[in-house]
This record gives sequence, structure tokens and C-alpha cells, in this order.
Amino acid sequence: WSALDQGLLSPFHYFAVADATDLSDLEWRRGGYVPAELSRLYTRDHRRVDLILSELHKKLADPARMRALGFCVSVEHARFMAERFCARGLAAEALDASSPADQRRDALRRLQSGALQILFAVDLFNEGLDIPAIDTVLLLRPTESAVVFLQQLGRGLRLSPETGKSCLTVLDFIGQQHRQIGRAHV
Repeated sequence: WSALDQGLLSPFHYFAVADATDLSDLEWRRGGYVPAELSRLYTRDHRRVDLILSELHKKLADPARMRALGFCVSVEHARFMAERFCARGLAAEALDASSPADQRRDALRRLQSGALQILFAVDLFNEGLDIPAIDTVLLLRPTESAVVFLQQLGRGLRLSPETGKSCLTVLDFIGQQHRQIGRAHV
């Protein structure tokens, strides 16, 4: 908070969006969701994609000018999101840990230049990414760790006066949690 107060980080607008996705009956193993079940649920939910796009249009003046990262639960989920966004006229790409280094560099360069509006990632970019131009972060998966949440948020907190970035917009899509979550903290 002191870094924000000192103007060392970009201010941010955080929006928690209830997406009505019911996670309550998914298998819960070792204190977390089973990723394959989350992936199946999210890659079949076109209404959720519609909600995500609708919220982007409500919260951003021009989504076609955003430079965004979307954090996904699986490779399939990242690819699904990229396909759906492309189908709706936004330049999107999916990357994961197995993406070749040159493909990653090219995608990041295009994101920074504005030729690409959004990168959907899985198990990538939680830390070590330095693209100050990122002005939007989409949290599209349950984040069961405060550390991971802060790492993902941090991807967009760098200042970028040269791009005209005035703040970071964070949209956190939250479904109905598993019934074990409330009990785990009691």
C-alpha cells in the first residue's frame, strides 16, 4: 500500500464479478479443486465468456485498446478463451509453459505494441514478467493462494506513462465456491 501511496505502482480498480458458475459440487482434493474438472466446466460455458466480454465492455472505455493478461486454469481453458475472444473481434492468444520461447517473445511484443489485446495464460506469468503496458488483468480461475493472487495482480501494477496507462483494471470472476472452503478455515 505504501508503494501505491508513493506513486511507485499504478493505481488499480478491482471488480469482483459474480459469474454464477457453480463450483460447489466439483471434486475437492488436497485442499483444492481438481484442475481437470475446472477446465471441463469452464470450456463448456459460453455464457461465462459472454459475461466476461460484457464486463470488459462495461468497465473499459475501449476493450480493443486494452493490453490484458487472462489467467486460466488449464491449457484447454486458455485456448478456449482465446478462440472465443478472437471470434468476438479481439486479438487474443493462448500461451502456456510448453509454448516455445520465440512464440512467447513474439506474443509479448505484440501485446506491448497493442497489436494483441489479450494473452490467456496458464502456469505462466505469475512472476517474472515485466510489461508495464499491461492495463487489464482477468482472473478467470479460482485463486486459492494469496501469494498467487498478489503475483497475478502484480503483473499489471507497473507504471507506464509512455502508453497513457492511468490505472490497472482487475476483473476477478468468482463462482459459487466449493462447500469445503468455508470449513477449511474454521
